[in-house]
Amino acid sequence: AAGLPGESPLVRVLEEESRSRLGRFNQKDVSMVFSSEANNKALEAIFSSQLFYENRQERFIRSMAEWLPRKAENLTPYTMALIAKYVARHRLREPRLLDTIANFLLKRGEQLDSKVIQKLVFPFSRMNYRPSNHSELFPKLEAILEQKAGSSPLATVNILMSMFQLSHFPQSVLHQVFSPAFITNVMSTPYALIVRRYLSLLDAAVELEFREYSGPRLDPRYRVLMFEHALTADEANRKYSYKGLVAEALRQLVGEECYRQDEVLPPGYCTDFLLWINRAGTVLPLSRVPAASKAPAALSLRSSVLALTSDLQDFAPFAPETPSSPPGPRENSLAGRVVLSVNDKWHYCQNSDILVGSRAMRDRHLRLLGYCLVQV
Repeated sequence: AAGLPGESPLVRVLEEESRSRLGRFNQKDVSMVFSSEANNKALEAIFSSQLFYENRQERFIRSMAEWLPRKAENLTPYTMALIAKYVARHRLREPRLLDTIANFLLKRGEQLDSKVIQKLVFPFSRMNYRPSNHSELFPKLEAILEQKAGSSPLATVNILMSMFQLSHFPQSVLHQVFSPAFITNVMSTPYALIVRRYLSLLDAAVELEFREYSGPRLDPRYRVLMFEHALTADEANRKYSYKGLVAEALRQLVGEECYRQDEVLPPGYCTDFLLWINRAGTVLPLSRVPAASKAPAALSLRSSVLALTSDLQDFAPFAPETPSSPPGPRENSLAGRVVLSVNDKWHYCQNSDILVGSRAMRDRHLRLLGYCLVQV
């Protein structure tokens, strides 16, 4: 902040002192913050702090979860959005806090801008959490989006994506976002490509999970892959991931010619490892996989994959879960497709075995597309 290089000794000393003070504050009784008359200003100051934002303060959040339901109606949308952003960043699945945000949305949603609504909705999908008032909240959000869909297209598709990740499909809003008028409006904006990516994934989700929908769909001319490579978070955290160890285990078990790493599958999901296994339990070299087997098809691979996961268990610290075969009838395919997923800690809610919403939806869709998923 003083114009000093980030790696200078003085900056490092100042950062250490700031973290030390933040830690001491976290151990204090935080009731002084929550009992203040200036709750908005106090909370805004705390949650606007970059140092606080970058560090997970679970004890503080637990204390706030006890206080916030009684005081939420006095907070501004800006303050509530800051809280929602912090909770989402650190994947803190605190039901009392999330339900408070949901109640705030239910009461104030009609007065809020779509961009604020998307910030308040995002923690629900991020934490794969349906608020306790979802039967009232979701219809209210649908009604709001019907009125405001065109005012902020990017915010609209973000809110829709959050709903889809929670397996809620607002039919009336889909009619709007897949309409030629909405698409034409989007194509003239700077964020046209990102909206097309979102709409393409939403369109694929409709095909897979909302088969009763009979309204307009995304024009094929505008369909693109949601992602074309590994997610930024996965790339940034690669050195902390077990993926490299799993790759080495597979190299020793089946050979490099028998799997693909970081393969992107339609509608744009990056997979950790992709293999083809026949009914005899043999992992096939890619050069021997029939073209027909590379297309979506349901195939019972449970016994075959169990053999592979049994071998993987010899490579600590892996503990593969029981594989889940895709739904649907058996077919006489020569090979079935297996996705081996390395679920690192950032794929889960904090201190939980619940996958974040985007990862959970990805897994649902891959299974519906005919892949057998093995979670490591």
